[in-house]
Amino acid sequence: MTQAALEVDDATLVRRCAASDRSAFDLLVARHGGALHRFALRRCAGPRDAEDALQDGLLAAWRGAAGFRGDAAVRTWLFQVVLHACRRRTRRRAGEPAHHAAVEEAEALPAEQAGADAQVGARQEARALAQALSGLAEEAREILLLRDVEGLPGAEAAEVLGIGLPAMKSRLHRARLELKERVEAILGRPLEEQRP
Repeated sequence: MTQAALEVDDATLVRRCAASDRSAFDLLVARHGGALHRFALRRCAGPRDAEDALQDGLLAAWRGAAGFRGDAAVRTWLFQVVLHACRRRTRRRAGEPAHHAAVEEAEALPAEQAGADAQVGARQEARALAQALSGLAEEAREILLLRDVEGLPGAEAAEVLGIGLPAMKSRLHRARLELKERVEAILGRPLEEQRP
């Protein structure tokens, strides 16, 4: 990829997509596809659904590029499109058991010099976190994935979800508390505080 291509802003790329410029779309996917894929993997019922939802979302973004008004950042718009695709898949699969990919960040093991007990504890916590996250209601899981996993700023996460910033903060707080309670219930013990 050339330096000039890397310097083109997202809004310009979307305008070029609206004019059927496939290379502009490829560049947008290269910039944001990884985060969108991670989000879909954690939001959908499994890897296959995530792949399908991501493809549906990207296709919708390609087709809808001409309708992009620029009211939100392009990244925010792309997350919204993929979120809606994930929700459609979930509605289609209503009644089927949900299986979610584990949160990779939670699976990181302590350094090699740490004892076997610490490694076992970290694995247990990672499994408990993944299980607890998959058991949350959609709205709680979505806000945790956007804010705590993908690291979207509060205003952007609120915009993706179509809610105000105060509502997003309240929802995030409740979701974090519920996730902590669920993890502790699965583990049968309180979580230890992480110290820097």
